[in-house]
Amino acid sequence: MIRTSLSELRPAVRRPRRGFSLIEVNMAIFVLAGGALALLGLFPLGLRYSQQANAEMRTTAFAQRFLGAARVVAMSPDVRDENDLANAISSEFGINVSVGIGEEHETGGIYEDTFSNVFYRAWVAEDSSGDVDLSDTGKRVVEAGIQVTTENWRQNKYAFVGRPISVVKLVLNGAGDETN
Repeated sequence: MIRTSLSELRPAVRRPRRGFSLIEVNMAIFVLAGGALALLGLFPLGLRYSQQANAEMRTTAFAQRFLGAARVVAMSPDVRDENDLANAISSEFGINVSVGIGEEHETGGIYEDTFSNVFYRAWVAEDSSGDVDLSDTGKRVVEAGIQVTTENWRQNKYAFVGRPISVVKLVLNGAGDETN
């Protein structure tokens, strides 16, 4: 009797090599390349949003600077009317301010702050709403307002269109407080 082992009865089968085929490698490269391109496409979008956020931060900070300056100057006993308020803000804080609101305000009075690189219109005017009546105390109510943008108004005539306007009401000492 001839004894044979099982391994001898099986036909010689070649074991496949372990690894990846060329098709599998190419598919993996294409999937990774597609994902990398999608991520690279997000960089310009992120940069644009970052620039918009920076511009919004600068305009907000400048408007807050102006409104804070107007509040501080309004507390001075030397400030009695809109002209005094505008002159004090201009001299103490370096912010150019127009007096009154009208046609000249809409077409002129646009200034540039080179430090924060913004364009603005700032004004002070007598309170026209009549919400507060201080006529018997000798004090006056005025409005200080500002509109700020980072767009160059010389290149874009609509730079201020749609931009928010910030307004604050201030109480000035008025002419009735003078004592000799």
